[in-house]
Formats: sequence, structure tokens, C-alpha cells
Amino acid sequence: MSASTATTWARALGFHTPVLAFALRTALAAFAALLLAYALGLEHPHWAAMSAWACSQPMREHLLSRGIYRFAGSVVGVAFAVGLVLLAQESIWVLALGLAAWSALCAFLGNLQRGYMAYGCMLAGYSAAMVILLHVGPVAAIWPFAWDRLLTVVTGVLTAVCISWCFAPRRRTAVLIAQSRHALAGVLQAAIAALRLPAAPAPAPMAALLSRLAEVEELLELYPEGSRTARHTSRSMHWQQHRALDLVYHLGLLQRAEVAVDLAPEVPAEQLARALASLVQALQAAPEPQQAQALRQCLQQAIAACEAAVAAVQAAGQAVPEVLHALYLLLQAMHSGWEAEQRDLQGLRRPVAHERRMAPLPLHRDWVGARQAAVRAGGTLLLLGMVWALTEWRLVAFGMLGLSVMLLVFSGFESPHRTMAFVLRGQLIGAALALLCQTLVWPWAQSGWQMVWMLLPFALLGGLVFAHQRTAAGAMDTNMAMFILLAPVFPQTGGWTQHLSMALAVVSGPALAWLVYRGVYPTNAQRRMHTLARMMLAEVPALARRLLEEGRPALWPGGSAAAALWQAQLHHRLLRLVRWSDKTQWPARGQLHDLGLSLRAMQTALLQLQQWRRDTILATPALRRTERLAVQALQRTAAWGGVARDPRQQVRLQAAWQALSAQPGLPPALAAQALQVAQRDIPALEALRQQLP
Repeated sequence: MSASTATTWARALGFHTPVLAFALRTALAAFAALLLAYALGLEHPHWAAMSAWACSQPMREHLLSRGIYRFAGSVVGVAFAVGLVLLAQESIWVLALGLAAWSALCAFLGNLQRGYMAYGCMLAGYSAAMVILLHVGPVAAIWPFAWDRLLTVVTGVLTAVCISWCFAPRRRTAVLIAQSRHALAGVLQAAIAALRLPAAPAPAPMAALLSRLAEVEELLELYPEGSRTARHTSRSMHWQQHRALDLVYHLGLLQRAEVAVDLAPEVPAEQLARALASLVQALQAAPEPQQAQALRQCLQQAIAACEAAVAAVQAAGQAVPEVLHALYLLLQAMHSGWEAEQRDLQGLRRPVAHERRMAPLPLHRDWVGARQAAVRAGGTLLLLGMVWALTEWRLVAFGMLGLSVMLLVFSGFESPHRTMAFVLRGQLIGAALALLCQTLVWPWAQSGWQMVWMLLPFALLGGLVFAHQRTAAGAMDTNMAMFILLAPVFPQTGGWTQHLSMALAVVSGPALAWLVYRGVYPTNAQRRMHTLARMMLAEVPALARRLLEEGRPALWPGGSAAAALWQAQLHHRLLRLVRWSDKTQWPARGQLHDLGLSLRAMQTALLQLQQWRRDTILATPALRRTERLAVQALQRTAAWGGVARDPRQQVRLQAAWQALSAQPGLPPALAAQALQVAQRDIPALEALRQQLP
């Protein structure tokens, strides 16, 4: 049968043909890991098969990175488990309390991380649970048990890497780079239109630009895994995203005012227009090696044209427009990232010196979700641990093991309770396959080796379940549940009632986790989006409080560096919020561009107001009155957005900024900003705040 005929038959039977090859080779890798672990005499060889399934990934770089984090997380978790068992001295109460605290810590740290680092933190939590809850016997027996856990993990990871490395393709670098360049081209087209340069088509709406940038940001989540060159490419792309959003902010201010930037007649606008148009065309081309030098030349020409425009503006005695300044910074970021992108496209490993010195941007971390995940995991396991300590029933400990995995690994998912439905279905299938093997197949085995080889058809069935359209969701848990129940010990002990009770204990994990996710800090994609929006809105009162705590003469800690930190986090959070809103089709997603504009505008006004307070000598009654009104505006801004939503609070806040803007002692530019805050930004933010639950 030819390959095309086999593909046609597989598709007709409902299999995802691109996934089928990956699933079958992973199933074979899991069986090979089991075979090798059994040959090495390890006590729990089926754990090696589970590790092989857990670390297998369709791309080489992700395969290597996930395997490293699985090993590192297992080492940390096992080390904690050994220490806790030695400390507890067979006291179940100490074990329950220590495991609950450790799981809470791992859930908290894991929800703050990005990429596979989060997986490593979660794995440290439930690796400790596996050792603590499955260990039976005296305290001294913990050492061989812990070594068995580590050796099975190493066996599974190495087997999966060795087998999958021969078939797994490299990451598709060109896809991300092309998408990033298309998004940046759209931002440059908007800049050309705002500068009244007649060399580009009509720009896309600001909401569309934000959506494109947000899609790139989501792809950057796992892109850096497994490659130093990819990490530097990702870092440079984050800087490009930051500079692009800075330009989008200034373009949005012009759009709000319904004006464009008028450059002086002596400014070489046509030269800048042609250079930007050529750059847009080069960015929209496919990122192929033969196009690399053309893109670099276009970038250099655009930077030179922008510098010439800035020099002409300064020679005319005018202030450089903020849009032109933001455009120049974006072009510089793109030029700095060009070499990293080219090295990534060529598959080169060592970054150059200036790439290693590139500072990472401060990115958003979900502190609220991390605290909730810690309370959910730690509290639930503490409650069940108390039941275990009171009853000393081993099945409770076995159920805690499955629940710990569910509460740790899936706490960072968009909608964990929905995911639990697929996980439960997958584990039911895995438990059914395990029961079939234990009751119908293994009774025919005459040795331990025969039991191992009898697992081969079931391992392949797990691969088919993984690749089929109807069972793909939750198929990973099918294989995990099947292998955790299939411990090849000859002669087989226990009857079908014991096997059934163990299977029910395993599948109780996702069932209990579904109840926990529904009842304890219930979360889904929409709630996560609302939490992020509330965090962004809360930054404005928090900044006002910090400025009030500073007092008058002292310098705000960090100065402009702290302002840049705030802006970088705002930009990253805005992209995250846009992506959440696109996924959930949030009715208010059309206002997100205005949200970003208003947050940046209020932050700028607050910092400039503090700068005025710091630099001004209050020598006249008018200046002292302006200072009092400035403090009042800061106080009302700090009090705005509390838990109790008082409609009069917004009125008083607007009145404070309105009164401040009318003071003659305030510089005209700052007075205009204060007036815009009162009339535009506060109502815009309050309108969005009212839409949040």
C-alpha cells in the first residue's frame, strides 16, 4: 500500500494524519522506555512510559526543553519528598501538611512562569506527591523508592528524546518572523498616513493592528524553548512589540484629536515616505535568505531618512513630534532584531555579543491567578490529607495523587473545569484499557517479560486514541491513566475488584478537580480577561499612591526607568487583554485601544505632575494653591477604583483634575493634559470599569 493510499484510509477512518505518525512513534517510545526500565530492574517501569509520553513534543527544540524541565522538576520534587518523609517519621499529619504547603508553593510559582518553566514548577509539586503518597514501608525505604522515581524519569526522557529526535522537525522559524513583520508593516503604514506621507495604502484600524500584534505575542510564549538563538530572537521581538505599541499610542492620540503631523516644508518628507514604503514592501515579502540583505538595506535607508527628518525639524527650531521619535525607536529596534532573526532562520546557535547584552523586557505575571491557584491546590489537598490522616485509607492517598496532578498542571489553562471534562473522558478510556489488560490478557502471562510484551498492543492503542478526531481531547490522560495502573509485576496480585477500585481512585482525580475548579475560585477565559483588565485599571491608583508616599522634594525611586518599566508591563498586558478579548468575543473589545490610550495618558500626566511638584519653588500664593490642588488630584486618583463603587467618586475625581487644569501656575502643556484626563480619560476608564463584574 502506498503512502498516499494509507493517508487516505487514515483520514477516512477519522484520524488526524499529521498527528498519527507523532502519536505512534510516541507510543513506541513509551513502550521502549517501559521495556528498558524493566530490563534495568527498576521497581516501577511503567513510570518510564509515562515520562516518555509527558515529554514528547512534535518539534525538536520543544522536545529537548520539556525533557530538561521534566528531569529538573522531578529532581526538586523528589528531594523535597525525601526530606519531608524523613522529617515526618511516618506521621501522616506532617506528610499531609507538608504536601499541601509544597503543592501551594509550586502552583503559585508555576502560574507566574512562562513556557515550560511553568511545567517544571508544576512537576516538582506532583513528583513530590507521587513519592510521598505511593511510598509504603519504613522511613529508610524512601531512598530506594526516590532513586527509582528519578531513574524511571531519566529512562523515559532519554528514550523519548532519542527516538523522537530522529523524526521530529525543527521549529518553523519563518512562520513567526513573517507574522511579526506583517504586523510591524501595518504599524508603519499607519505611521505613514499620520505623517501625511503619500506613499502607502490606507492603514488598518487600530483594533486590527493590536490584534495582529497580540497574535505574535501569543506565539512568543513557547517560541524561545530549546534554543539560545530563539531566546534572543524572542527578546528582540518583544522589544519590537514594545516600540510598536509606543508608536500606536502616539498615533492613537493623533487619531483622537483628528489631526495629523505637519512637518515643516524643509523636512525631507518625500524621502522618508519612499523609504518607509520600501520597508513596508520588504517586510511583507517572505523571510527568505535571498531577501535578507534587501530588508537590511531598506531598514538602513528608513533609519537614515528618519534621522534626516529629525535633523531638519531641529534645524527649523521646532520640537521633534512624538510620533517621529517613536517611529525612529521602532526602526532601531527592528534593525537590532534583524541579525537575531537571520541567525535564527539560518539555524545558527551562538548569538553575537550585542544580542547577549540585550536586556529583557518586564512582562506581565498573573499574580492574582497564582494566589488563587495556590489557595485552591493547597487548601484542597490539606482537606483530603486530613481525611487520609484520620482514616489511614490508602485509596484516599491514591486519589490525592490524581487530584494533585489535576490541580497543578491544569491550573494555568484558560478554562480548567471544561478541560476536566475531557481529562475525565480520557482517563475513563485509559482505565478501561488497563482493566481489559489486567483481567483478560495478563492472566495468560507466564513471566514478567510476557506481561511487558503484552502491553505493546495497548501502548499502540493509546497512540491511536491520541490521533483520532473523536478522542484526541484528553488522549494524553488516556495514556497516563493506563500506564499508572499497568504495573507489570509477576505474578499478578489482586482480583478484578481491587483493579476496579484502583481504577476508580485514579479517575476520581479529574472528577474531584472538576468540582474544585467549579467551586473554589472558578475561572475561565472570560474571568481571566476581566481579572487582567482590573489589574491594568488598578495600576493608576497604585501609581498615584506611590507618588503621594514620596512627598514633595524626594525623587521618585527609579525615575524614568520606573516609568519605562510601567509602560512595558502595560504594553504586554494590553496585548494579552486584546488576545483574550479576541478569543472570547468580548463585547467591549472595541474599547481596548482607548483603554490603552487612557492608561498611558493618565500615567504620563501623573508623572509629569510629580515632576512639576518636584522642580517648582512654591514662592507665590498661586503656586501654593496649584500644589494643593495637585495633591488633591493625586489623593482622589489614589482613592478611585476601590471595592465600593461610589458614582460620586468619579465626579469628584473629574472635578479635581478640572480645577487643576484651570490653575495659571501650571505649565500650559501640563494643564492641557490635566484637562484631557478630566474630560476624556477618566470617563473612558470608568465606562470600562463598569462593564467588569
